[in-house]
Amino acid sequence: MLIFAKSWLRFNIQPLTFNSYKLTTTNIAFILNPTSGARRRRDLPLLIRRFFSYSKGFRVAFYRTKFAGDATVMAKKFVSENYDIVVAVGGDGTVNEVAQALINTNTALGIVPVGSGNGLARHLRIPMNPSKALKLIATTKTCRADHGVMNGMPFFCTAGIGFDALIGAMFAQASSRGFAAYMRQIWREFMSYRPEEYDLTIDGKIIHRKAFLITFANASQWGNNAYIAPAASVRDGVLDVVVLSEFPFYRVPEIGIRLFTRQIDKLRYVEIFRCNSASVDRTHSGYAHYDGEPSHAGKHIEVKLSQGALKIAAGVEN
Repeated sequence: MLIFAKSWLRFNIQPLTFNSYKLTTTNIAFILNPTSGARRRRDLPLLIRRFFSYSKGFRVAFYRTKFAGDATVMAKKFVSENYDIVVAVGGDGTVNEVAQALINTNTALGIVPVGSGNGLARHLRIPMNPSKALKLIATTKTCRADHGVMNGMPFFCTAGIGFDALIGAMFAQASSRGFAAYMRQIWREFMSYRPEEYDLTIDGKIIHRKAFLITFANASQWGNNAYIAPAASVRDGVLDVVVLSEFPFYRVPEIGIRLFTRQIDKLRYVEIFRCNSASVDRTHSGYAHYDGEPSHAGKHIEVKLSQGALKIAAGVEN
């Protein structure tokens, strides 16, 4: 009888498993910018709770930003508290602030895009629909991504000088948001803008150009699916340096079409250089932008790439 019992136990009792239960809790924080974009999503906290409840293995924290730079401060706090994911709920500026705090940490960046341009989110193929973006964060795996640094300031999508930096500064002062407002700003500034002289140094070679703008692209687009660097990737270990030289007025419609059809690199006025670092000298200081957020930079500008320093819980690249 004893022998029979031992035999039954050996072949009929399976090891105790917990495959149907999530034994570890994922700590996830959502940093919401209440002023991002043309839309306001008052229902977002409730929506987040549907995807990230304690019963599904998540411990959730919320924070609404109160001033510029607040998202970086809070993201650092969540990192110090060993949060697994910090989600930026906002536009590219909010994403930049949150991501700065996550560089060289094990805390992953999530994105729920509710901004005006959403350049990095679109590049990563994160849905513009908040429910779908949340579902992606809840189910996707993480990966490592590169980021750029211009004059000591990190950027994760694009940075630049010239016309796009001017537009970023003007748009930040505008009372209305959204794509239509952005296009109106572009048209108003374009009529009076004059290209500048630049000395661009890449791999020790100095290239002089009279340029409309220079964009340093870690990702492929500015936002709103305007692809300034169609072949750029956040995981290829290089920056795409895009130089748009002076062009005649009648080519404006073609440039617009090529931007939105991923064909800007075919335009004769566009050169794209790929490198790990570059520098630019210009005749006077002026506007610059980091992920669309305006700033001011001097005559000399240094840009470099940092490889794989950011952990992302996101989609896949285009």
